[in-house]
Amino acid sequence: MRLFQIDSFTQEIFKGNPAGVCLVEEALSEDTMQALATEMNLAETAFIEKKGDKYGLRWFTPAREVPLCGHATLASAFVLFEEGIHDADQPITFETLSGDLIVRKQHDGTLLMDFPRTDPSPYKGSSLTKAKELFGASVVEVLEVPNELIVILDSSESVRKANPSSDIIAELAVNGVMVSGWDDSEEYNFVSRYFAPNLGIKEDPVTGFIHTILSPYWSGKKNQTEFRCYQASARGGELFVTVKENRTLIKGHAVKVFETEINL
Repeated sequence: MRLFQIDSFTQEIFKGNPAGVCLVEEALSEDTMQALATEMNLAETAFIEKKGDKYGLRWFTPAREVPLCGHATLASAFVLFEEGIHDADQPITFETLSGDLIVRKQHDGTLLMDFPRTDPSPYKGSSLTKAKELFGASVVEVLEVPNELIVILDSSESVRKANPSSDIIAELAVNGVMVSGWDDSEEYNFVSRYFAPNLGIKEDPVTGFIHTILSPYWSGKKNQTEFRCYQASARGGELFVTVKENRTLIKGHAVKVFETEINL
């Protein structure tokens, strides 16, 4: 099989979020996919299998399979387009645990992903006090979606400075905790980070799926539908998001770091 490492949501190698992309020639067992993802030790490793006019797509962290992943979807589409496996003028349809996801290549070289929209609800769980204590006086609001906690902070600077305990983060949500704050600079609209030790990821560098949650939230708060977003991890990365009635369109760049072959 051909195996790639792609940096997503960046135009510069060693920035953005690295993802493994494996082009599956014969069906692999879940144990094999998990073992390879653990070996790669990246936030996500994606497995692509041709299925007629579509492509099956599954994502594995070093710890488990996940139902939705933005940066590894971007990386997968990048490989299919750049390696000439799929016509650059035609959209790619991925069959996933989150339904069909469509990715289109834009004239400026970016890739546009059509994802579900998820609107968070106010958090009323027993850990509300602990969540507020973890991030201190900068907490404005705490929300949730299934398996995820969302903490809104008073500024992008508070988001950048956050240094939460992984042990406490692991107690607060089944998967992870995303933090976000509005950015008053002219460069970005809002800034975010994502901590997911239960997925084997202390901090995810750049996370597409959290923007399917955070963008609708900020859309309601700021009465706008177009966002330029920055995920303020050590590697950093930027995303361009459009909020629709029941979808979120996420656009970004990607770059190939290396490719190899692997025999399983």
